[in-house]
Amino acid sequence: MNINSKGTYTIKGEDYEMSIDYSYYYNTGTYEQPPEEDLEIESVDLNGMEITSLFFDYIETEMGDVYQQVIEYAREHN
Repeated sequence: MNINSKGTYTIKGEDYEMSIDYSYYYNTGTYEQPPEEDLEIESVDLNGMEITSLFFDYIETEMGDVYQQVIEYAREHN
């Protein structure tokens, strides 16, 4: 079984809203091939302002669990 989906993960704070657009791929694999999973973060907006470069240069590096949050969300919302 293959899953190819796109979605948006949103983190809401009291004074901000960060939207992360992603592509998610999952293949259950076969007896010979192990399962495959991939998540690509395509763009990141903060309060409507595009900050994708800032996200990859600093935010994801300093707060690495954001990637994990997005992939868990993608797994649950296919």
